[in-house]
Amino acid sequence: MAFTVEDFEDMLRILERNPEWQERMRRAILSRELLELPERLLALVQQLIESDARNSAQIAELTRTVQRHDEAIASLIQTVQRHNEILLRHDELIAELIQTVQRHDALIAELIQTVQRQGEQIAELTRTVQRHDELIAELIQTVQRHDALIAELIQTVQRQGEQIAELTRTVRRHDEILQRHDEQIAELVQVVRELAEAQRRAEARLERLENRLEGEIGRQSGERYEREVVASAPVFFYGGQGGGLGNPMVQDQLRQWLQPLFEQGVEISHLANPFRADIIWWKGDRVMVVEVGIKVSRDDVKRAAARAELLRRAGVNATPAVIGEEWGLPDVQALAQQEGVEWFVGDGLSQGFLEFRKLPDGLPRR
Repeated sequence: MAFTVEDFEDMLRILERNPEWQERMRRAILSRELLELPERLLALVQQLIESDARNSAQIAELTRTVQRHDEAIASLIQTVQRHNEILLRHDELIAELIQTVQRHDALIAELIQTVQRQGEQIAELTRTVQRHDELIAELIQTVQRHDALIAELIQTVQRQGEQIAELTRTVRRHDEILQRHDEQIAELVQVVRELAEAQRRAEARLERLENRLEGEIGRQSGERYEREVVASAPVFFYGGQGGGLGNPMVQDQLRQWLQPLFEQGVEISHLANPFRADIIWWKGDRVMVVEVGIKVSRDDVKRAAARAELLRRAGVNATPAVIGEEWGLPDVQALAQQEGVEWFVGDGLSQGFLEFRKLPDGLPRR
């Protein structure tokens, strides 16, 4: 007799009304390996849970150890992170295994309903179980490797803790050495400062001596140049007579010219005092009051102008003039023109100086 769909439906209703028959039907249809598969899976899952609990305890202890050495073992943190990633992959495998078990339950329920396809499905399920066995074996090996890695990691943390303690002692010794060096450097800095101050004082003294020496050399050079100009005055003025400071003839002549002012009681300032002029030179009734300097300065121009002006107040036809090798500043020549001071500076002569040279000297001819 053929087994129809109606018969199959009737059989399912009978099994639903008699649950004890379902177990006997399952044993009759499924092989022993398939029947034992959930128990084996449950045992494996329990082993994984226990292994994971052991791992969790070890990881907690490792975490406390890592926290004590947190700042000094950055590389260890990276290793723990890699371990966490492995554990995450472990969790993913477990989740995948659970999903596989759930799919197995679905397949078993479908197997009860679809007896006709049991041959092919049982063969496929057998192959799947074999793959699962391989995966489970590989997972067990992975867990064992994790246990070995964790143990090695604990030893590494302990060694690094000892190294950190030794490094701390070394750093303390270095700090003491650096502190001594800082004190020595501070002493050296103080010595350098004292030496720098002594050098500064010596340089300042040397600069004062150099300035004094330059001033003395300049004064001597100016006096020598003045003596040379006084000695060569007839050449500068093309004849005439006169002289420099201390010349008795010049002194007598100045007293005669200034007698009216003396009688009037006129006060003569240092700037306008013709007795301090470098050269008093005259031709007939024309007198030239001359200041001499290697570099003609503004003061030379002002002194010559003031002394010539004083002689003019006494009724003398006096002209101020300056003689030198060069102008001290570019604006001194303009000042001389402004004050009416003639000049013989370098190779340049003013028009008034040239006219004075052309005057007859007023001396008797031999």
